Amino acid sequence: MGGKFWLLAVTGLLGLSGCAHVIPTCNSKISPPAAELAGSAWELERWSLAPNAKGEVHAKVLPQGDGGRPIHMQFDRAGKRLSGLSGCNQFTAQITEDARGFTVENVASTRMLCSADRMELERAFLYQLNDYQRIVRDGDRLLIVGRDQNVLRFKQSGTLQ
Repeated sequence: MGGKFWLLAVTGLLGLSGCAHVIPTCNSKISPPAAELAGSAWELERWSLAPNAKGEVHAKVLPQGDGGRPIHMQFDRAGKRLSGLSGCNQFTAQITEDARGFTVENVASTRMLCSADRMELERAFLYQLNDYQRIVRDGDRLLIVGRDQNVLRFKQSGTLQ
């Protein structure tokens, strides 16, 4: 019994350490007030896929190079709108707020045609933005946690001029 318990404990710790880059710290804020993000700009730096059956977390490959711009977004100065580049097209969304924090709603995008890989990335990103479970701010990082346990990690890339 003791050997099995030890093996389970070690396996559990290894599983947690494998996704430690995904889990927000104790100082993070779930659904921070929109005013806290007003005027800020963010760039997608990592897309962690849901853990597999072994508890391993892998990253989605984000297009790089050949002029491909990264997915990015910005909160307007009033904290009422979110907009940016969703992989191929521009998107915009409304932000509503209550005592629990803010919610992203009414996501819309332009309809320009791009390469198949950029279109697939955009479709998946807009799906995550339309159906997320929570948004967490951890300093200069913003996590969008999907209901499917995908985690989109953004780094703060500046403020609006």
